[in-house]
Amino acid sequence: MRTRGVRAAMLANAALVLIGTLLVALAPALPMLLAGRAAQAAGGGGLVTIAITLAGTTSRTAVITAGVGLVGAFGPLAGSTLSAISWRTPLLLSLPALLAVPAILRHVAAHHFDRDTATSTDIVGILLVMTLISAFVLVPRLGLAALAAAAIAGLLLTVHVRRNIAGFVPRAVVGAQAFVTASVAACALSTSYFALLYTVPRMLERHWPAERIGLMTLIMLATGSIASLLFTRWTPRYGPTVTRTILLATGAVAVALPLTAPWPVAIVAANAFAAFAATAAMAWYAARAGKAVPPGHRATAVALFTLCYQFGGAFGPALATLLIA
Repeated sequence: MRTRGVRAAMLANAALVLIGTLLVALAPALPMLLAGRAAQAAGGGGLVTIAITLAGTTSRTAVITAGVGLVGAFGPLAGSTLSAISWRTPLLLSLPALLAVPAILRHVAAHHFDRDTATSTDIVGILLVMTLISAFVLVPRLGLAALAAAAIAGLLLTVHVRRNIAGFVPRAVVGAQAFVTASVAACALSTSYFALLYTVPRMLERHWPAERIGLMTLIMLATGSIASLLFTRWTPRYGPTVTRTILLATGAVAVALPLTAPWPVAIVAANAFAAFAATAAMAWYAARAGKAVPPGHRATAVALFTLCYQFGGAFGPALATLLIA
């Protein structure tokens, strides 16, 4: 998106989703199935990033993040229902998203979106970021070896950013304190959300049957997502200090409830608080991250911020594995 523009990025990510879906539908063996799922994930994540970049305002971004939260809430139910047709059917659910691509392309063609300041594709920077993320995700399994790899990758990435000021991670972006604060907050809230998504059901197994756990989890996730959509519409009236306090306090409550609450209803409510904090923070901080950097780097800032939020989808389950073990 930085070097080719929004239109090219949209087409590339849509192609990834389409190719991944075809691989999943036709895969005769596990390796091809995994390759298809990886392509779907990469393309889907890219489309979400583009959508948030094009949204431009907190209220529009809130619609996107709340939608993602609702899909996360009802996705397992839809998947279990469609699996009665075929085990492959739930893996094809990303295909309908491509129906929106032509309309978005017309919008992009009708409105001018500047490309970010960039030179060429920074392969080294991309590889270092991927290595850093992979090392953190593997900490529960590899322990000190993964921590050492993460430390080395982080050090090399720092040196690379200082030498290549307009690379995959531009110095003008990571040097903005407001961007760093927004990204760290979004990543932390997203990580706690995905960690609770896996740990809370395990904690409820001694209190409720599986059917009730699934139903209550769905209700809590939907409630949190809808509440975040309503909340972000009023953030301009609250002001940044009050909004930030509410988001962080809600995230803290989500973490505290499973640790302190003696009642299963209170424990499952942690999912509602976590979904609210993560989705609302994604919408509110995205706008602030874009405004915190020079105009020539705004699209990159929003993309990197979204990437930090999506890290929670990797870090959260890894943390849950560590906690459950």
